[in-house]
Amino acid sequence: MRQLYLELEYGFKGWLARQADLILPHLMELGEAARAWGEECWHWMKGDLKERTARACLFLQDLRTGKRRVEIPAFAKTPRFYAAVLAGFLLLGGNFYLLQNRLVYAVSYQGKEIGYVASRRAGEELKAQVERELERRLGQDVFLPVSLAYEACFLPRTRLTSQGELLKAYRELPWLLRGVEIVINGEPVLVVQSGEAADRVLARVKERYRKELAGERIEKIEFRESVSLRSRLVPAQEVAPLQEAVALLQQGRVQARRYRVKEGDSLWSIARAHSLLVEDLFRANPELTSDRLDIGQELKLAASEPLLNVMITSTAVKKETIPYEVQVELDSRLWRGQTRIHQAGAEGEAEVTYRLVRQNGAVISREVAARRVLKEPVARVVVQGTRRMVATARMRVSRGSGSGTLGWPVGGSITSGYGYRGREFHGGIDIAADYGAPVAAAAGGQVVFAGWDGGYGRTVVIDHGNGLATRYAHLSRVDVSSGEAVGRGEAIGAVGATGRASGPHLHFEVLVNGARVNPYHYLR
Repeated sequence: MRQLYLELEYGFKGWLARQADLILPHLMELGEAARAWGEECWHWMKGDLKERTARACLFLQDLRTGKRRVEIPAFAKTPRFYAAVLAGFLLLGGNFYLLQNRLVYAVSYQGKEIGYVASRRAGEELKAQVERELERRLGQDVFLPVSLAYEACFLPRTRLTSQGELLKAYRELPWLLRGVEIVINGEPVLVVQSGEAADRVLARVKERYRKELAGERIEKIEFRESVSLRSRLVPAQEVAPLQEAVALLQQGRVQARRYRVKEGDSLWSIARAHSLLVEDLFRANPELTSDRLDIGQELKLAASEPLLNVMITSTAVKKETIPYEVQVELDSRLWRGQTRIHQAGAEGEAEVTYRLVRQNGAVISREVAARRVLKEPVARVVVQGTRRMVATARMRVSRGSGSGTLGWPVGGSITSGYGYRGREFHGGIDIAADYGAPVAAAAGGQVVFAGWDGGYGRTVVIDHGNGLATRYAHLSRVDVSSGEAVGRGEAIGAVGATGRASGPHLHFEVLVNGARVNPYHYLR
C-alpha cells in the first residue's frame, strides 16, 4: 500500500512539472503582448492630449482677437434662464453644504451649553438613562428643577458630541431628591438618601462598639450628643454613601490647630498630650527633619474627633480571687529571725458584678454593683522566733575592748579557727550553719559597711565604739544598710556561701582599732 502511495505521489509531481512547462511560455507571451499594448495606448493618449490642448489654445486666442465669436442662443438671454442657472447653483451649493454639515440640536441647561444631540428624542433618552442610574444608586426619585432646552442648528459632522461626553455632562447636572439630613447638636453634618438609610447609619455606629462587649449585659446604649433627622430637597451629589457616612460619624473631620512649643516639650510629650502619634506630627509639619524643637516654635496639630460619641452602660460578672491574710505567732523556742509556716494560706473566690460606663469603647466609670463570696480565704499562719542568741565573755581591756560582752552571731560548730592554716593566715572563725539561717549582731552599734567585699562575698561590718568592730562574711543576703543602727541580737543577714567559700557558713571576725584579733578572747 505504501509503495502504491509513493508511486501516485511521484506521478502527480511529474504531471505538475509537465503542466508548468507547457503553460509558462504562453504566460510569458501574454505578458509581453500586454506590455506592448499598454505602451501603444499611452503613446496614443499622450498625442491626443497634446492635439486637444493645442486646439483649445487656438480657440481661446481666436476669441481674444475677435476672429471667432460665440453665438449666445436667444433663450439664454431671458430672465427665466438666469433664474434657472441661479437655482442650479443654489441647489448644488445646498447639496454640498448638507454633505459637510447636518441638522443637530444644541442642549443647554439654564443657559449653559451641554452638548449636541441628533434629535430631541435622543437628548431625552440620555436624560432618562442618567435618571434611572441615579435612582438605582440612591433608591430615591430624582429630578431636574428646570427642563433642558433644545435649539436646532447646523454643525459640521465632525463636531458632534460623543455619547460618553454627553452622559458625563448629564450626570453633573444639579439633580435633586428628597434626602434626609443628620443633625447633631443642631448642626447638619451629612445627608443620606432616606430616613431608613439614616437609621442604618446610626445603628452601624452603635454596632461597632456593641460587638466589643461579648459576654456583658447591655443596659443602655445611646449617643452623648443630641441627634435628629430632617427631610429636605438636596443635590444628589451631596448624598453620602452608607460606608462613608458611618466612617465620617466615627472618625470625624480633621481639625487643624496650632501649638506653641514650651520649655521641656518634646514631640512625644506633645503627641501624648493631644492624643496623637509622633508620626502624625511629622505628617502635619513636613518642615520637621529631626526631633529637635525650639521654644516658641509653632506646630500644626491635625486631629480628628468623632462627630458622635457612643455611651454604653453594661454589667459584667467576673470571678475574682480573695487574698488571704497573714497571721504571725511568736515562739520563744525558735531563734530570733527564724520563721516556720504553721498553716499554708489559701485564696478565696468571689463573684463580682460591675456596672461599667464606656465612651467609644473606653471605660470611663466602673463601680461594684454586687459581690458574692464563693469560697472564703484561709489565713496563712507564720511562727516567728523570739529567742536571742547570747553568749557573753568579759573583754580584755588590754585589747582595747568596747562594751565588755559579745553575743554569738549564729548557732553552730566551729569548722575553722583563728590563726595560720598552712601558709595562709585565717583572721577569724568559721561557724557552720544551715544556708539561710539568720545572722545576729554580736553587739549593738552602727553599720559601717553593707554589701559585696571581694573574697568575703556579701559582708556586714558593725562599729561598736571604743575601737571595737565585728565583720560578718559570706552572707547569702544582707538585711541592713550602711549607717543604720542595730541592737544586740538583731538579725542583719543570713548564712550563705558567697565570695571565697566552699559551703554555707559564717566567717566572723573581731577587729580592734582596725586589726583582726582572736574572736575566742571575746566569746565564751
